[in-house]
Amino acid sequence: MANVDQPQFYGFLFLLGSFTVASLSDLKRMAAQKEFAEVWVLFTLVFLGYDFYRLSGIPLAVFAVKWSMIIVFAVFSWRFFGIILSLSEMDLTAACAAMALMNPIYILAYYVLLVFLRILLKPILGRFGDGISMPFLPVILTATTLILLISRAGLI
Repeated sequence: MANVDQPQFYGFLFLLGSFTVASLSDLKRMAAQKEFAEVWVLFTLVFLGYDFYRLSGIPLAVFAVKWSMIIVFAVFSWRFFGIILSLSEMDLTAACAAMALMNPIYILAYYVLLVFLRILLKPILGRFGDGISMPFLPVILTATTLILLISRAGLI
């Protein structure tokens, strides 16, 4: 991902804007508008198509591993099956949209960041929650921003 192409870079900028607005809503009401989730699902599907289109430029194995990782993450992080993360559909669609822009190494780093930031920010974000759950979109916004900065700096 150090060589983020132009559509991916603009995709990150779009997501960071939508994550910011949705995070503010999540902090205020513990919920963002469902239209955000619909946009993020569509965004993910567009980048699935984009990766499929680019198959001549990337190995099929990378494509398969990347999208398999996203599917596995989605299944095992959904609140009904959540093992390490137990995310609502809104949070899950946001995280998957961000991962749609990443290669497998960054997807793994992103997941680790999500877990780490959840633990680190829980005392702060828990104040905005209902005692059982906390707003998670600010964690997604922070992790996505950090991954973009790490990739631009070429640290991974």
